[in-house]
Amino acid sequence: MAFKVRFSGQPQPQDYGDDDGFEFLDGGVLAIHFGDEETWAEYHPPAKWEVVTADPDHLAGLNTPYVDEDEDEDEDEDDYDDEDYEDYDDEDV
Repeated sequence: MAFKVRFSGQPQPQDYGDDDGFEFLDGGVLAIHFGDEETWAEYHPPAKWEVVTADPDHLAGLNTPYVDEDEDEDEDEDDYDDEDYEDYDDEDV
């Protein structure tokens, strides 16, 4: 179990896997992002969910589309370092 959500009116919480993610949006909206390609996300207003319980290493915002994009951008910044290249004058060529 990565995290569980108990929805209003349901006696048992619903389990979500390690590839799924959740985040809390403005106004208390719960966004659940899925790791599969069939379902992208669900959005639940605050009146529809009661509690989210997550494993200690599965924080809010983990496995969301925004987190993955940020990680990719950070890797690209390190690939090109100007100090590795010398400037050449036209005379040197």
